[in-house]
Amino acid sequence: MPQFDHFSFFNQVIFFLFFFFSFYFFISYYFLPQISTNIKFRKKIINSKLNEKNLLNLEINNKKISYTNLFKNFNNYYETILNENVKNYNINKNEYLSQNLLINLVYIDKIKNLYYQKFILSKKYLYII
Repeated sequence: MPQFDHFSFFNQVIFFLFFFFSFYFFISYYFLPQISTNIKFRKKIINSKLNEKNLLNLEINNKKISYTNLFKNFNNYYETILNENVKNYNINKNEYLSQNLLINLVYIDKIKNLYYQKFILSKKYLYII
């Protein structure tokens, strides 16, 4: 068999081993460390971006909550002021009626319009939020 020629067999095996191990060491000591550092660096970047995203989502949720609370407080304040105006009007309506009927009618219409607008405003924004 020509593959097992005694004169060339030793040279073929030696050169094969030499090239194989040189290729192996070149790959394992030069390319693999660079690839592994690149992979680790990418993982760190991805994790940092995910952490930033999570922090931003938390901040956005906190802002939404604070704005809804602010709006609810404003709505409650607006409602109390409106109720006080209606109560003051009911207390003093006889006095207003006796003074001038035209002014009283305009004032009643304005209070009714404000009262209805308040409910429309609160429904509109509370349903959106």
